[in-house]
Amino acid sequence: MKNYQSITIKDEVPTSNFTPIITTDDDAHPEDHLVPPFDSDERPSNLFVGSFNLIATIIGGAVLSLPIVFQKCGIAFTTLAMMLSAYMTYMSLVMLCFCSRRGGGSSFGEVVRSAFGERAEEGVSWLIFVFLMFVITGYMVLIRDIWTPLVREVFGMDVDSDHILLAIVGLLLPFLFQRSLYALRFNCYVGSASIFVLCIALCRGGWQRITSQSISDEHNDGGFDIEFFKIPSAQDIMFSFPIVTCAFLCQFNIISIQNALRRPTRKRTQNLVQYAVGGSFLIMYMFGLGGYLYAGSRTEGNILLNVPMARQAGEDEGEYYLFLLGRIGCGITIMFAMPMMALPCREALLEVVDVWFHHSHHIRDETAEVPTTGEETCCWKLFHRCNKSETDQDADITTEDEFKEILPEGLDDENQIHISSVLIRHDPIQSDYIFRNTFAHYGSTLLITITCYLGAVAVSGVAVVWSFIGSSMGICIGFILPCGCFVVIESVVPTVARGGDRQCKWLRIAWAILVFSIVGATVCTINSIA
Repeated sequence: MKNYQSITIKDEVPTSNFTPIITTDDDAHPEDHLVPPFDSDERPSNLFVGSFNLIATIIGGAVLSLPIVFQKCGIAFTTLAMMLSAYMTYMSLVMLCFCSRRGGGSSFGEVVRSAFGERAEEGVSWLIFVFLMFVITGYMVLIRDIWTPLVREVFGMDVDSDHILLAIVGLLLPFLFQRSLYALRFNCYVGSASIFVLCIALCRGGWQRITSQSISDEHNDGGFDIEFFKIPSAQDIMFSFPIVTCAFLCQFNIISIQNALRRPTRKRTQNLVQYAVGGSFLIMYMFGLGGYLYAGSRTEGNILLNVPMARQAGEDEGEYYLFLLGRIGCGITIMFAMPMMALPCREALLEVVDVWFHHSHHIRDETAEVPTTGEETCCWKLFHRCNKSETDQDADITTEDEFKEILPEGLDDENQIHISSVLIRHDPIQSDYIFRNTFAHYGSTLLITITCYLGAVAVSGVAVVWSFIGSSMGICIGFILPCGCFVVIESVVPTVARGGDRQCKWLRIAWAILVFSIVGATVCTINSIA
């Protein structure tokens, strides 16, 4: 079995709904349950790496649609909308981290389990899996659309776009098979630097457009109008809000980033989130504003459609080559961002399998008169037989070897409402048998990659994908679930007057974001369907 490190649990079974207090280190907050432990050697990351992991998750394909938000809603309104979305994202990320510390969850799904129970963990894992499958499919469509004209221009021949995409996906397989965000840190550095090149090109081109004395002659049809204080219509707001939401979405990776952070005090975790969200906001705001100033009222849903591949008559040579490098940089950014989506997508799928694995072992152990660890269903036999690196300990592993769930007193009855349990773990969920299983790891990665490739080949554009997932699943994952979990878990923590540290102000903020998100998701989803 695993070589567990010891931890101190002050309350073996809670007498109230407040989670047990677990201490591991003098620098750790006394009411935090961190997995791995606070001073564990299994925490390789730091603030710099963690911030770039989060920035690379945030800045992806959706950034290409931000200029059209400026075009539809005007500069002033879009600025306020992006600031609101960034603040909501920051609060939901910090709330998720707090929920993980309170309940011991080492993944998004386990945080939801701590608040709403095992079935909720399975449900939200399915939700994240399906959502990220759409995102990866969208990324593949963008990769195909960006690299196809570049490859044709370089080789001077008509290469099939689907074949180009297949070759790029093949090159990305070593990154797609990685098991941690820390292993993808160099992807983050290169990707962030690459998108910045296109951002500079758009800002430079936009500045030249608005300062040029010949704008009125070149655009005498009024196609270059810039609206600073436009009052957007309800239709424009409902179209734009999901795009801004998708642009900041990164909640599915924050728990893994916190699990890898060295000395993960509450302050350091909040600093990491501040740096990442703040940096992403600046880059995306410059990108969106620069794109709008460059294209004006002719802005397309994908700003690259406003950037011609061939050099135009009278075009500045420096501008042409800067945009060419920017297009290449954007392609590199989305290529390297795809593994950042594939990793949590695979983990969400394996978490569903992990729940089934533990549930089946619970049933078997409870019904058997004597331990029968050798008796397995055909499904689990396949996992064992196809795992060449399996040890004797893996063959006999059970639920209790990986984690224990403690329910508040009086809530162990299945007919009663599940409120804020705590998961006792010594290792994160990524160390569970299902995640370490070689067959499950490579098989699930190939399943996701092949399915998304077939989906990308079947669709012609990415706009409908972004609009649908942003208005429904994106808002749910980004705001509704984190705030809902925080309300449930934090509400049972004693106030300061009673010896606890309940975040009362954050609870009010969570309720406000929750109500706003539910209303926004409902209205925008109806608009997308219509």
